[in-house]
Amino acid sequence: MLDVFPELAGWLNMQKAATNSETEKGDGEDETDGDGVDDSVMDGSRKIEEPMADVSKETSTEPPPPPPFPEYPIQPDTENSQYIPGSGYGLLLVDARNAFNELNRYNMLWEVYHRCPPLAKIAFNRYRHHSLCFMRNEMGEDPTVIACKEGITQGCCLSMVCYGIALMPLAEWLRTEVPGALQPWYADDLSGIGTATDNATVLQLLKEKGPYVGYYPEPDKSHYVCMPQDEEAAKAAFEAAGIPDLNYGRSRKYLGGVYGDAAEKEEWVKKKVEQWVYCVEVLGKCAYTQPQAAYVAFVLSLQNEWTYISRIVPNVGPLLAPIEVAIREKFIPPLFGISPSELSGELRHLLSHSVKHAGLAIRFPVEQSEGCFKTSQQAVKHLVNSLVNRQTLCTRSHKKAAEMARIDSQMAKQSDAEYYLTQWGRDKPGDKRRLERICETGCWLTAVPNRLNGTILSAEEFRDNLRLRYNLKPMGMPDLCDGCGAKMTVEHALQCKVGGLVHCRHNDVTREFGSLCKQAFTPGAVEYEPFIYSSTQRTAEEVAAAAKAETTTQQHNATEGSTPVTTKEERGDVMVSHFWKRQRPTVFDTRITDADCRSYRNKAPLAVLRQQEREKIRKYKDTCLERRRDFTPLCFTADGMPGREALNAMRQLGTHLAEKWELQRSQMVFYVRVRMSLALVRANSLLLRGSRDRHHRIRPLIENGPGMSNWHTWSGE
Repeated sequence: MLDVFPELAGWLNMQKAATNSETEKGDGEDETDGDGVDDSVMDGSRKIEEPMADVSKETSTEPPPPPPFPEYPIQPDTENSQYIPGSGYGLLLVDARNAFNELNRYNMLWEVYHRCPPLAKIAFNRYRHHSLCFMRNEMGEDPTVIACKEGITQGCCLSMVCYGIALMPLAEWLRTEVPGALQPWYADDLSGIGTATDNATVLQLLKEKGPYVGYYPEPDKSHYVCMPQDEEAAKAAFEAAGIPDLNYGRSRKYLGGVYGDAAEKEEWVKKKVEQWVYCVEVLGKCAYTQPQAAYVAFVLSLQNEWTYISRIVPNVGPLLAPIEVAIREKFIPPLFGISPSELSGELRHLLSHSVKHAGLAIRFPVEQSEGCFKTSQQAVKHLVNSLVNRQTLCTRSHKKAAEMARIDSQMAKQSDAEYYLTQWGRDKPGDKRRLERICETGCWLTAVPNRLNGTILSAEEFRDNLRLRYNLKPMGMPDLCDGCGAKMTVEHALQCKVGGLVHCRHNDVTREFGSLCKQAFTPGAVEYEPFIYSSTQRTAEEVAAAAKAETTTQQHNATEGSTPVTTKEERGDVMVSHFWKRQRPTVFDTRITDADCRSYRNKAPLAVLRQQEREKIRKYKDTCLERRRDFTPLCFTADGMPGREALNAMRQLGTHLAEKWELQRSQMVFYVRVRMSLALVRANSLLLRGSRDRHHRIRPLIENGPGMSNWHTWSGE
């Protein structure tokens, strides 16, 4: 493990003084070009991973101590400051009493009817009658019926929209009466930014006019954030307005973030970081026995928490460094089954990419913080300008700005990932082929483990395929094949036909596709192993010609003294009716190949799959068309990369499932691809771990004790 993380370029750039003093490097330092990536990685002189035995010898097994919190506190943003000294300038956070349940329901229906007519009928049907709540103390007693005549039911899908529309007249009136205070609303949370006099006027008017619409502010639960030197002026302004019991402070949590003093903001972030480090360590412990669940929980849930903080709190990146240390030392090693010393910097950088770019989407907490905050600023730029300039918000412009910010951020990440992969595969054809392939084989990583959907993998299955994805040898492989006695390698395990495991993989993938077709159509529409060349379907001339050819072949073989042969009936793997067209069956034939075998190492994976598809089409398509059948080859690589025909078939199958289950087509296409990818993943683990020994020993028939003396004779030993 590296003592200095080369990927944390954003953090290192903040150390301006240290950077200026280190312009001249020592003899023993690694050379980098300033982009945070080692030059030896970029020029292709390093491998993705070193042999495990060599790495453990060359690198110390003791991980470096985690770096302390950097001494670069969060700096306040004074670029757009409107602070007025001596005015009690600050942030007012108003808390309302039982906000949703106290709302005036009739006023809400009136405002919805006039401001949003398309929603009026739905809201009226939902709230035209009183909501009834049945409460019972003990079983058998008659329940007490409580009629809810006011407010909006929490949990209703219309609650946020209807509540916001109901408060719009109050918000517009406050903005007109107190134009000097900026007043953003989020549901029942009102915040006022301005001088103490303006904020006190806002809260005073809110207490007077708020009850008319069902909004009851509580000053004793509200907070005012200001500087220490402005607190006296703020207290005087609020006491003059008749609000003496307001809470004052330097910072306060609001909408998932914290606002106020930079030092207190930093302390709050540090406490959150300590909690996140603990959560990463807990997931690391779970990864030993449940790596799939731990990985999904981290990628889809945990890391999004500090990503959100990075979006709303500026300059928070350096404080997230302990999370990166925990990820490197406590989470990724048990996920792969390696030690922290075996995790190289370049492999960690690759894992930070998305699954579509050969990574695992385990992002860098420090490096991404600056980009997340800039993207968030660009996304809400139009909304902020509307609030500051007191203009009417154009929702179309706001959505367009947010969408453009999202696209720009994705394009920047995509270009960086593609550049990194291009530089990595330069002058190394083997790594380039493998990186291109694993970019298309990560569907099984994005699946949430669910027993109902059949997307659960065992720890062995998940870890074996994860190591194969990054060219690491699976753990605990035997030295020799128990079927043929050859040296056991990954290539041999995926190709050895002794024991029938290769046929099991073929059948598993075929049955999985057939099972999905039964769900999309009916069980009667799916037939396994249909005849392609069947004598019952041929004409009399074809049967006579085949019989004559067979007789000639048998006579020739009898003359030569060889064994007679018979006509071979070719079969497909599965036939589905109404797949491409109505009342027209389609024959599917499956083929799975190892794209890393020696005969294919000089070809691109897509070229290999295309060649195999052409062979299948040339062999079977014309005969199927003569019988008014369609033919589609299902060609996959061993790690799950589909060919063009297979990809089109999965898309068509997803379309049929979407029509039957009334779901989104994209969702069902993804579901089909995940299920097929998982079938191949499980088959790989079977080939690596399954037994090929099919020689059954003769069981001795021992009836009594003396019969044990002849056991060796009966067993054939």
